[in-house]
Amino acid sequence: MASILIVDDDQSFRRAFSKTIHSLGYGVSETADALEAIELAKQADLVFLDLKLKDQDGLDLLQKIQKLDKKPPVIILTAFSNSFNTIEAMKRGAFDHLAKPIKRQEIREVIERALNSNLSLPSLKIQPEEQEDIIGQSPSMRRVQKFIGFAASCDYPVLISGETGTGKQLVARAIHRHSSRGVGPFVEINCAAIPEHLFESEFFGHTKGAFTGAFKDRRGKFVEASGGTLFLDEIAEMPLPMQAKLLKALSEKRITPVGSETTFPVDVRIVAATNKNLLDLVMNGRFRDDLFYRIQVLQIEIPPLRERKSDILLLAEYFLDKYFAGSSKKISFDAQKVLLEYSWPGNVRQLENVIRRAGIISRGQLINVGDLEISPLIDKEPKLEKEGFLQLDFFSAIAKLEKFLIEKALKESQGNRSEAARLLNIHRSLLYIKMKEHRIDI
Repeated sequence: MASILIVDDDQSFRRAFSKTIHSLGYGVSETADALEAIELAKQADLVFLDLKLKDQDGLDLLQKIQKLDKKPPVIILTAFSNSFNTIEAMKRGAFDHLAKPIKRQEIREVIERALNSNLSLPSLKIQPEEQEDIIGQSPSMRRVQKFIGFAASCDYPVLISGETGTGKQLVARAIHRHSSRGVGPFVEINCAAIPEHLFESEFFGHTKGAFTGAFKDRRGKFVEASGGTLFLDEIAEMPLPMQAKLLKALSEKRITPVGSETTFPVDVRIVAATNKNLLDLVMNGRFRDDLFYRIQVLQIEIPPLRERKSDILLLAEYFLDKYFAGSSKKISFDAQKVLLEYSWPGNVRQLENVIRRAGIISRGQLINVGDLEISPLIDKEPKLEKEGFLQLDFFSAIAKLEKFLIEKALKESQGNRSEAARLLNIHRSLLYIKMKEHRIDI
């Protein structure tokens, strides 16, 4: 019979939890004392540990248990979960991180998983600042937070995928901040914003006179990120020739600036992000398979906001407090209902813009439906009439399709032209030209 230890200073919870575990057929011991917990953990097959104890922080006790010769899996329990304590718990080696109250079936499943695993993650130093930046309590976001913890515990490349506006950059920054490289630089480069002929210079730097306009030596992003993290946003937009050069730099951990014959060692951790299916691009020959497998050691998929509706109001309140702290503004019940019914094609970024605008234009302390300027009734995909479309000549059909796509992107981005250009995968200047050409005004 497996022996399970419960460490919690809430006596009523501890005893009820103990009864549940005993009824599942396991031996149980319990304590509220941190020193006693370490002794009991030496004989335990599994430990349930409360995050906040009276005499010691649960994460500190977790690290002490991790140093035992026989390290039992440790499951952290908390009544107040947030992204910070979830990430830190997983990074320090917790098997799982659960929020109270916990259902009987969930207890059964996590015990079975833990007892069948000998998972052990390395322990790293905690960052002093507790920053709650990955907002969400839905199961899917809790999973993202746990994977951030896994990623922070090692130095392997990470690929973050998800739709536009889901928060890929926030996840990348969280991985960096919680990792051993958190004291180093976090350097971001948007692969969609670099002209093809400047990619190599942006990444690896150049020497004076290397090409027309190179009036002085320039450090590239690899050198700027030395000792830290290099975040490659929209990596799917990187041209194939540059993909080969990036792969070489990652394999050799050395770079050669444009115009130089000297190679230099580099020490960076790569975190990449994309809103596209890279595997599909690999199959279509538009992304190198060897680079894909190089950067996809760990992958974190961020769910769209429409798939985690339980986080919508939590995020809305967070943005309200972020932009209007001290104003006592609240969201009316009807407005909350609209927020929950809307499908959020622009995801968290769109929700943030909606709340910020609503807070500005609302009169008084209550944000009403009209202040949101969104409605489930208008949240429908624009339609392109097939019959009429097929009757057009080639150039008229192309023009109609262009106008349709631009209007759709502007609608999804709530009129944000920069975001619409990102959705269309075109430069903002081209969007302006096409809007003028098709007489689209917002």
